[in-house]
Amino acid sequence: MQPWQIISDLESNSGRLDKERIVREAWQQGCTEFFEGAKLAYDALVTFGVKKAPLIEGEDDPNFPATLTWDRFKAVLERLRSRELTGHEARDVLLSASNTATVAEWNGWYRRILLKDLKCGITETTINKVLDEFGPAAAHHKIPVFSCQLAKNGEDHPRKIAGYKYLDVKLDGVRILTVIDVEAKTVTQYSRDGRQNDRFTDITTVLASMIPQLKQSIVLDGEMISRSFQDLMRQLNRKEDVDTSDARLALFDIIPLADFRAGECLLPQVDRHELLVGMLPTIQAACGDRVYVIPKMMVDLATPEGQQQFTEFNRNTVEAGYEGIMIKDPLATYRTKRTDAWLKIKPFITVDLEVVGVEPGKPESKFNHTLGGLLCRGTDQGKSIEVMVGGGYTEELRDEIWNNRDTVIGRTVEIKGDALTRAQDGDTWSLRFPVFMGFRDDKQAEQA
Repeated sequence: MQPWQIISDLESNSGRLDKERIVREAWQQGCTEFFEGAKLAYDALVTFGVKKAPLIEGEDDPNFPATLTWDRFKAVLERLRSRELTGHEARDVLLSASNTATVAEWNGWYRRILLKDLKCGITETTINKVLDEFGPAAAHHKIPVFSCQLAKNGEDHPRKIAGYKYLDVKLDGVRILTVIDVEAKTVTQYSRDGRQNDRFTDITTVLASMIPQLKQSIVLDGEMISRSFQDLMRQLNRKEDVDTSDARLALFDIIPLADFRAGECLLPQVDRHELLVGMLPTIQAACGDRVYVIPKMMVDLATPEGQQQFTEFNRNTVEAGYEGIMIKDPLATYRTKRTDAWLKIKPFITVDLEVVGVEPGKPESKFNHTLGGLLCRGTDQGKSIEVMVGGGYTEELRDEIWNNRDTVIGRTVEIKGDALTRAQDGDTWSLRFPVFMGFRDDKQAEQA
């Protein structure tokens, strides 16, 4: 069975089990060419610099003397990958190659590899799943799955928010991984799931000028930002007249490409950050302020000073309108998976206000017989704040407050929210998504 025949069979069968069966039979029949080609097509980090490839019109002539072999085609691919072949020369070589293959071979196999899309309804996951069935003998043919380090939710890992930590802001943009390949002399940008992104060619072009100064290939991990997230997505989704001239690339990590491929960089976060900051003059000499490094703040959360720094950082993040906060372990490695070495938390602020009213639950709610919320009022950050706080209580606490509501008036409470919002009258403020944190009788004593 030839690879293009396998592709045709996969196209003709829509069921998952049928597709797995076809891939399994390809391995059992020893069609290693199919798996070699699939690996070249699906490995996101292998690029050929080809956006268009010749398409042979018409049908096959049974007497056509096809001479394009798999080894010859792989040699062409290597010249494309290393950028030995580019532009008109690459076009001419591919046209010549297409003239030495049958229609089925070229259109159904070789051309699809060039375009990095087998178009047969399977992904690398399906192929790898089948290859796993055949153990070590098939491991070499497994397709690398593109992945980057992802953060876990900090609220799910409170014990990890302790000790020495890096703090930096979480930007409202698009995750972009920029691969600067010294050997291939290319700069390629990817989304977090491995899709190539070619919308920021003005940035990649100037980054390419750094290649002669690099000793090894690297991956720059960061976020592409613009005037607003909506503006950025609008340009990314356009098919023509794309204008990303105001986009800026905010970097937060750097990883050797070889380590990124292997799935882990053993260099700790603190050293990677120092390396990235050390490269900044070279980066900005090429790119100006279009590319910058996101600052990090080191804090010791085991100390009162560190906790105060964290609170201030959190408050400043809210006021500046950032999407959130990243908490990073300075000693952790970079692993291409979701990990608690990076934690993301939604920014919040806390305010201390006085209870001025106790409201029952709404008649149709399950709290109709007990506390619905506390009406709180006071001044914080120079702003007059009034807010109804309906969340953050246990059922037992609701009952306790309700049963002693006459004694609650005048007590100080700590309230957490994610932003201050101006009321319609323009003179007072409220707290978005307010949550009751606890009574602050110490504050009561101080105020008294």
